Amino acid sequence: MATVLRTPLLPPRRGRRALRAAVLPLLLAAPLGLATPARSETETEVRVERIRPQHEKLATLEFLKQNRDFIRARFDLLRTTTRASRGQAGAIDPRYLAYSRMLAEILAAGDSIAVADDARQRQQLLASITELGGLEAQLDLMDRMLAEQRARLGILQDDFTGHQQTALIVVLSGYPRGAAIESLAVTLEDGARVGVVLTAEQREALQKGGVIQVFHGFVEPREQTLELSLGGSGWPTGDSGYVTLEPARNRITLLRLDLSGAQPGEGAASVHARTWLHDTHPAASDG
Repeated sequence: MATVLRTPLLPPRRGRRALRAAVLPLLLAAPLGLATPARSETETEVRVERIRPQHEKLATLEFLKQNRDFIRARFDLLRTTTRASRGQAGAIDPRYLAYSRMLAEILAAGDSIAVADDARQRQQLLASITELGGLEAQLDLMDRMLAEQRARLGILQDDFTGHQQTALIVVLSGYPRGAAIESLAVTLEDGARVGVVLTAEQREALQKGGVIQVFHGFVEPREQTLELSLGGSGWPTGDSGYVTLEPARNRITLLRLDLSGAQPGEGAASVHARTWLHDTHPAASDG
Protein backbone atom coordinates (compact mmCIF):
# COMPACT_ATOMS: atom_id res chain seq x y z
CA MET A 1 0.00 0.00 0.00
CA ALA A 2 1.34 3.46 -0.92
CA THR A 3 1.15 6.53 1.33
CA VAL A 4 1.85 10.18 0.43
CA LEU A 5 2.36 13.11 2.80
CA ARG A 6 -0.42 15.72 2.71
CA THR A 7 0.09 19.51 2.75
CA PRO A 8 -2.16 21.63 5.03
CA LEU A 9 -4.73 23.74 3.13
CA LEU A 10 -3.93 27.46 2.72
CA PRO A 11 -6.31 30.13 4.01
CA PRO A 12 -8.92 31.17 1.42
CA ARG A 13 -7.64 34.76 1.39
CA ARG A 14 -4.64 33.92 -0.80
CA GLY A 15 -6.77 33.18 -3.81
CA ARG A 16 -7.49 30.34 -6.11
CA ARG A 17 -4.00 30.23 -7.62
CA ALA A 18 -2.28 29.57 -4.31
CA LEU A 19 -4.89 26.92 -3.46
CA ARG A 20 -4.33 25.13 -6.77
CA ALA A 21 -0.55 25.19 -6.25
CA ALA A 22 -0.98 23.48 -2.87
CA VAL A 23 -3.58 20.90 -3.94
CA LEU A 24 -2.02 19.87 -7.30
CA PRO A 25 0.79 17.65 -5.78
CA LEU A 26 -1.85 15.92 -3.63
CA LEU A 27 -4.02 15.13 -6.65
CA LEU A 28 -1.06 13.56 -8.47
CA ALA A 29 -0.29 11.20 -5.56
CA ALA A 30 -3.85 10.76 -4.18
CA PRO A 31 -4.29 7.10 -5.32
CA LEU A 32 -1.21 6.10 -3.39
CA GLY A 33 -2.86 5.88 0.07
CA LEU A 34 -3.25 7.73 3.37
CA ALA A 35 -0.82 10.10 5.03
CA THR A 36 2.12 8.81 7.04
CA PRO A 37 1.77 9.23 10.84
CA ALA A 38 3.63 12.17 12.32
CA ARG A 39 7.12 11.26 13.49
CA SER A 40 8.57 11.98 16.90
CA GLU A 41 10.96 14.87 17.46
CA THR A 42 13.89 12.48 18.01
CA GLU A 43 15.02 10.00 15.35
CA THR A 44 17.54 7.19 15.67
CA GLU A 45 19.71 6.17 12.74
CA VAL A 46 20.10 2.40 12.15
CA ARG A 47 22.58 0.64 9.89
CA VAL A 48 21.73 -1.37 6.78
CA GLU A 49 24.30 -4.17 6.65
CA ARG A 50 25.30 -6.29 3.68
CA ILE A 51 25.69 -9.53 5.71
CA ARG A 52 22.98 -10.85 8.04
CA PRO A 53 24.06 -10.50 11.70
CA GLN A 54 25.00 -13.77 13.32
CA HIS A 55 23.31 -14.65 16.61
CA GLU A 56 24.27 -17.57 18.82
CA LYS A 57 21.53 -20.16 18.71
CA LEU A 58 21.11 -23.52 20.43
CA ALA A 59 24.32 -23.59 22.46
CA THR A 60 23.52 -27.17 23.56
CA LEU A 61 23.63 -28.44 19.96
CA GLU A 62 26.96 -26.65 19.47
CA PHE A 63 28.33 -28.47 22.53
CA LEU A 64 27.14 -31.85 21.21
CA LYS A 65 28.61 -31.12 17.78
CA GLN A 66 32.00 -30.21 19.23
CA ASN A 67 32.08 -33.32 21.42
CA ARG A 68 30.52 -35.82 19.03
CA ASP A 69 33.73 -37.90 18.78
CA PHE A 70 33.77 -38.37 22.54
CA ILE A 71 30.06 -39.27 22.64
CA ARG A 72 30.45 -41.78 19.83
CA ALA A 73 33.37 -43.39 21.64
CA ARG A 74 31.20 -43.78 24.75
CA PHE A 75 28.44 -45.37 22.66
CA ASP A 76 30.94 -47.83 21.18
CA LEU A 77 31.61 -49.18 24.66
CA LEU A 78 27.94 -50.23 24.91
CA ARG A 79 28.19 -52.64 21.99
CA THR A 80 28.09 -56.35 22.80
CA THR A 81 31.10 -58.40 21.65
CA THR A 82 31.17 -62.20 21.52
CA ARG A 83 34.33 -64.00 22.51
CA ALA A 84 34.97 -67.71 22.20
CA SER A 85 36.62 -69.16 25.32
CA ARG A 86 36.63 -72.44 27.20
CA GLY A 87 36.51 -72.85 30.94
CA GLN A 88 35.32 -75.06 33.77
CA ALA A 89 32.36 -74.38 36.04
CA GLY A 90 33.13 -74.12 39.74
CA ALA A 91 31.04 -74.79 42.80
CA ILE A 92 28.57 -72.07 43.83
CA ASP A 93 29.12 -70.57 47.25
CA PRO A 94 26.17 -71.57 49.52
CA ARG A 95 26.03 -68.05 50.85
CA TYR A 96 24.97 -66.81 47.42
CA LEU A 97 22.05 -69.23 47.42
CA ALA A 98 21.02 -68.03 50.87
CA TYR A 99 20.91 -64.43 49.64
CA SER A 100 17.88 -65.09 47.43
CA ARG A 101 16.03 -66.75 50.32
CA MET A 102 16.84 -63.84 52.61
CA LEU A 103 15.65 -61.38 49.98
CA ALA A 104 12.34 -63.23 49.62
CA GLU A 105 11.85 -63.13 53.39
CA ILE A 106 12.56 -59.40 53.46
CA LEU A 107 10.00 -58.76 50.72
CA ALA A 108 7.42 -60.91 52.49
CA ALA A 109 7.94 -59.03 55.75
CA GLY A 110 7.60 -55.72 53.92
CA ASP A 111 4.35 -56.87 52.35
CA SER A 112 3.00 -57.87 55.78
CA ILE A 113 3.88 -54.47 57.21
CA ALA A 114 2.31 -52.70 54.23
CA VAL A 115 -0.90 -54.72 54.59
CA ALA A 116 -1.10 -53.95 58.29
CA ASP A 117 -0.45 -50.24 57.73
CA ASP A 118 -3.07 -50.10 54.96
CA ALA A 119 -5.62 -51.73 57.22
CA ARG A 120 -4.88 -49.23 59.99
CA GLN A 121 -5.27 -46.31 57.62
CA ARG A 122 -8.56 -47.66 56.34
CA GLN A 123 -9.87 -47.97 59.89
CA GLN A 124 -8.90 -44.40 60.65
CA LEU A 125 -10.50 -43.20 57.41
CA LEU A 126 -13.78 -44.98 58.04
CA ALA A 127 -13.83 -44.26 61.79
CA SER A 128 -15.97 -41.16 61.45
CA ILE A 129 -18.60 -40.28 58.84
CA THR A 130 -18.28 -36.66 59.91
CA GLU A 131 -14.66 -36.56 58.86
CA LEU A 132 -15.59 -37.94 55.45
CA GLY A 133 -18.21 -35.22 55.07
CA GLY A 134 -15.65 -32.55 55.94
CA LEU A 135 -13.21 -33.99 53.42
CA GLU A 136 -15.87 -33.82 50.71
CA ALA A 137 -16.60 -30.21 51.59
CA GLN A 138 -12.92 -29.35 51.30
CA LEU A 139 -12.74 -31.00 47.89
CA ASP A 140 -15.76 -28.99 46.73
CA LEU A 141 -14.11 -25.79 47.94
CA MET A 142 -10.94 -26.63 46.03
CA ASP A 143 -12.99 -27.22 42.87
CA ARG A 144 -14.67 -23.83 43.21
CA MET A 145 -11.34 -22.10 43.80
CA LEU A 146 -9.86 -23.76 40.73
CA ALA A 147 -12.83 -22.68 38.60
CA GLU A 148 -12.47 -19.06 39.79
CA GLN A 149 -8.74 -19.18 39.09
CA ARG A 150 -9.37 -20.40 35.55
CA ALA A 151 -11.81 -17.54 34.99
CA ARG A 152 -9.26 -14.97 36.21
CA LEU A 153 -6.54 -16.46 34.01
CA GLY A 154 -8.89 -16.28 31.03
CA ILE A 155 -9.50 -12.58 31.66
CA LEU A 156 -5.76 -11.90 31.91
CA GLN A 157 -5.11 -13.85 28.73
CA ASP A 158 -7.73 -11.86 26.83
CA ASP A 159 -6.34 -8.56 28.13
CA PHE A 160 -2.65 -9.18 27.42
CA THR A 161 -2.56 -11.59 24.47
CA GLY A 162 -5.79 -10.69 22.72
CA HIS A 163 -4.99 -6.98 22.30
CA GLN A 164 -1.58 -6.69 20.67
CA GLN A 165 -0.17 -3.15 20.80
CA THR A 166 3.39 -3.43 19.40
CA ALA A 167 3.42 -2.47 15.71
CA LEU A 168 5.92 -1.63 12.98
CA ILE A 169 5.50 0.66 9.97
CA VAL A 170 8.03 0.60 7.12
CA VAL A 171 7.94 3.53 4.65
CA LEU A 172 10.02 4.60 1.65
CA SER A 173 11.22 8.08 0.79
CA GLY A 174 13.54 9.63 -1.79
CA TYR A 175 14.59 8.20 -5.14
CA PRO A 176 18.08 7.57 -6.57
CA ARG A 177 19.26 9.56 -9.57
CA GLY A 178 21.72 7.05 -11.00
CA ALA A 179 19.49 3.98 -11.54
CA ALA A 180 15.76 3.27 -11.42
CA ILE A 181 14.32 1.06 -8.69
CA GLU A 182 11.44 -1.03 -10.02
CA SER A 183 10.72 -3.23 -7.01
CA LEU A 184 11.54 -3.59 -3.34
CA ALA A 185 11.09 -6.45 -0.87
CA VAL A 186 11.28 -6.54 2.93
CA THR A 187 11.59 -9.87 4.76
CA LEU A 188 10.57 -9.81 8.43
CA GLU A 189 12.17 -11.72 11.29
CA ASP A 190 9.56 -14.51 11.09
CA GLY A 191 10.27 -15.09 7.39
CA ALA A 192 7.23 -13.21 6.02
CA ARG A 193 8.15 -11.40 2.80
CA VAL A 194 6.48 -8.15 1.74
CA GLY A 195 7.14 -7.19 -1.88
CA VAL A 196 6.26 -3.89 -3.60
CA VAL A 197 6.42 -3.19 -7.33
CA LEU A 198 6.84 0.56 -7.83
CA THR A 199 4.56 2.00 -10.47
CA ALA A 200 5.31 5.10 -12.51
CA GLU A 201 3.02 7.17 -10.27
CA GLN A 202 4.75 5.94 -7.12
CA ARG A 203 8.23 6.66 -8.51
CA GLU A 204 7.09 10.16 -9.47
CA ALA A 205 5.69 10.68 -5.97
CA LEU A 206 9.01 9.63 -4.42
CA GLN A 207 10.91 12.03 -6.66
CA LYS A 208 8.62 14.86 -5.54
CA GLY A 209 9.16 14.16 -1.84
CA GLY A 210 6.30 11.73 -1.23
CA VAL A 211 6.37 8.72 1.08
CA ILE A 212 5.20 5.17 0.28
CA GLN A 213 4.09 2.75 2.97
CA VAL A 214 5.48 -0.77 2.50
CA PHE A 215 4.38 -2.57 5.68
CA HIS A 216 2.15 -1.88 8.67
CA GLY A 217 1.50 -4.73 11.08
CA PHE A 218 1.96 -6.16 14.54
CA VAL A 219 5.39 -7.49 15.61
CA GLU A 220 6.96 -8.88 18.77
CA PRO A 221 8.60 -6.40 21.17
CA ARG A 222 12.11 -7.84 20.78
CA GLU A 223 15.15 -7.40 18.56
CA GLN A 224 14.19 -7.84 14.90
CA THR A 225 16.41 -8.22 11.82
CA LEU A 226 14.79 -7.13 8.54
CA GLU A 227 16.17 -8.10 5.13
CA LEU A 228 15.97 -5.49 2.36
CA SER A 229 16.23 -6.28 -1.37
CA LEU A 230 16.15 -3.87 -4.34
CA GLY A 231 15.26 -4.79 -7.91
CA GLY A 232 15.62 -3.06 -11.25
CA SER A 233 17.95 -2.63 -14.21
CA GLY A 234 21.47 -2.00 -13.02
CA TRP A 235 20.92 -3.41 -9.50
CA PRO A 236 22.75 -6.64 -8.55
CA THR A 237 20.60 -9.76 -8.42
CA GLY A 238 20.40 -11.51 -5.06
CA ASP A 239 21.90 -8.60 -3.16
CA SER A 240 20.41 -7.86 0.27
CA GLY A 241 20.83 -5.45 3.15
CA TYR A 242 19.93 -6.08 6.78
CA VAL A 243 18.44 -3.67 9.32
CA THR A 244 18.42 -4.53 13.04
CA LEU A 245 15.98 -2.72 15.34
CA GLU A 246 14.05 -3.41 18.55
CA PRO A 247 10.39 -2.23 18.50
CA ALA A 248 9.18 -0.72 21.76
CA ARG A 249 6.46 -2.62 23.62
CA ASN A 250 2.90 -1.31 23.08
CA ARG A 251 4.14 1.46 20.73
CA ILE A 252 4.28 2.07 16.99
CA THR A 253 7.84 1.99 15.63
CA LEU A 254 8.36 3.66 12.25
CA LEU A 255 11.25 2.68 9.98
CA ARG A 256 12.00 5.04 7.08
CA LEU A 257 14.18 3.75 4.22
CA ASP A 258 15.72 6.67 2.31
CA LEU A 259 16.47 5.60 -1.28
CA SER A 260 17.96 8.93 -2.40
CA GLY A 261 21.53 7.88 -1.61
CA ALA A 262 21.29 4.29 -2.88
CA GLN A 263 23.99 3.23 -5.36
CA PRO A 264 23.83 0.14 -7.64
CA GLY A 265 27.48 -0.62 -6.96
CA GLU A 266 26.92 -0.85 -3.21
CA GLY A 267 23.52 -2.54 -3.43
CA ALA A 268 20.90 -2.50 -0.70
CA ALA A 269 23.52 -1.70 1.94
CA SER A 270 23.71 1.87 0.59
CA VAL A 271 20.14 2.65 1.72
CA HIS A 272 19.92 5.07 4.67
CA ALA A 273 17.51 4.00 7.41
CA ARG A 274 16.05 5.88 10.38
CA THR A 275 13.60 4.80 13.06
CA TRP A 276 11.44 6.63 15.60
CA LEU A 277 8.40 6.05 17.81
CA HIS A 278 4.93 7.23 16.86
CA ASP A 279 2.90 9.19 19.39
CA THR A 280 -0.46 7.42 19.05
CA HIS A 281 -1.55 3.82 19.56
CA PRO A 282 -1.53 1.48 16.54
CA ALA A 283 -4.61 0.81 14.47
CA ALA A 284 -5.61 -2.56 13.02
CA SER A 285 -3.01 -4.29 10.83
CA ASP A 286 -3.25 -3.67 7.09
CA GLY A 287 0.11 -5.20 6.10
